[in-house]
Amino acid sequence: MNIEARVFSVIQAMLSPAVMISCSALLLLTLTPKLGRVMDRIRLLNQEKTSIAKKASLVDVDRERLQSIEHQVEMLFSRVQLLKRSSGATLLAILFFVVTSAMIGLSYVSGLHLVILTLIAFMVGMLFVFVGVGFAYWEIRISHNATKEEIEVSQTIVNRLLSK
Repeated sequence: MNIEARVFSVIQAMLSPAVMISCSALLLLTLTPKLGRVMDRIRLLNQEKTSIAKKASLVDVDRERLQSIEHQVEMLFSRVQLLKRSSGATLLAILFFVVTSAMIGLSYVSGLHLVILTLIAFMVGMLFVFVGVGFAYWEIRISHNATKEEIEVSQTIVNRLLSK
């Protein structure tokens, strides 16, 4: 194989991890705003909890709302942890894909045969993508359950207020 064909072959091989970097970056772009929204929701619920706690006397509905807020904050914090883990795993995947690409280039330039190490780095990157997606899926499940529970609790409170 002539040098020109070999160079193009190396560049092509280095682009494969770049595709995975792009995929991982897209995943990260969906996780980051979601993390911010969940944290904002925790802040809003804590503000609401504080304003209810400042009341001179609490009625049953206030107590129920405080319990609901406490439970929601716990669920939201679980979501924050999962989103953080998912983001961390995705960032590690990107790191390993960059290392893979660098090792492919280094193999060509130095003449070292780093095939096994390169493959291991790529597979570790894929494993981190898998883990990141798993945490993201788990977070989505918790989000769904939390929304369902919030709807049920608010409906109960509204029904009590309307029946008075």
